[in-house]
Formats: sequence, C-alpha cells, structure tokens
Amino acid sequence: MADKTKEAPVPEAIPETVPLLKRKSTLIIILSVVLIFLILISTITVVVLTHRPEPKEKKETDQIYTIIPMRDFLVNLVDYGGRRYLKVSLSLELENIAVKTEIETKDTILRNYIINILSSKTFDDIKSVEGKDNLRKAIILKCNFLLKSGKVLNVYFNDFIIQ
Repeated sequence: MADKTKEAPVPEAIPETVPLLKRKSTLIIILSVVLIFLILISTITVVVLTHRPEPKEKKETDQIYTIIPMRDFLVNLVDYGGRRYLKVSLSLELENIAVKTEIETKDTILRNYIINILSSKTFDDIKSVEGKDNLRKAIILKCNFLLKSGKVLNVYFNDFIIQ
C-alpha cells in the first residue's frame, strides 16, 4: 500500500521549443493568408477603379437637333364677339437638317395649317398650361403629317399673347 500512496514519477517536461515552433508556424500561416487577402483586395480595387467602359454608340439624346424660328402668327380666337386675338411666335425643333429644307419649301402650307389650328381655339382652350401643351401637340401632329423627310420633335413658344 505504501507503493500505491506514493506518487507516480512525473515524466520529464516537454521541451518548450515545440509549442513555440507551433505558435510561430501558425502565426506565419495566418499572416500569409491575411497578406494574400489584402493583395487580392488591392488588385480587385485597382482593376475596378481603373476600368473604363467601352465607348457606346451615340444615342439619340446626344444628337444636336435643329431649331428653326417661324414668323409670327396673329389670329382671331373663336370667341363670342370676336374681340380676342392671339399672337404667337414659335420655333420648331427638327429631327434632322433635311427637314429644315423641306419646311422652307413648304412654308406657306405649314403656316396655313398652323393658322387653322390657332384660329380654331377659344380663350378657354389655350389659357392654361395644359391647353398650351395640347396646342403644341396639335401643331406637331399637323406638321408631321405634311413632312416626308423627317419629323418635328417639339414646338417652342417664344411669345404667346392673348388679348
């Protein structure tokens, strides 16, 4: 029994160099992974920031449209008593330069169409912004009906006087 109560001899201590080597190798592996990760992130950032998209074809919005002024229009409005008149100065935004030549040759016909549209309106028809927009759309539709080489894209009112 005396032997059993005696403590077993303690084995010799494991040299401290083995855990130290394990710690150093683990630390080197972790630092290597972090370094590779940082290099990868830096490379991706540089590539993304310096990448320039290929130039795209010109869009229609990049085109410069031709705008031509029309001579002033002075018409009577359709009102009771015939005392109101409308004086309008407008410009046409054209799809291309070929339309400008066509408008110059068909100026009289275009003016006639526009005068008919303007003189068919009442004061109540054109006094609001919505009324002016409807008038603009009617002029565009009538002009595009006549033109063959392109379109009128928009009508701009330079002066709009109702009296």
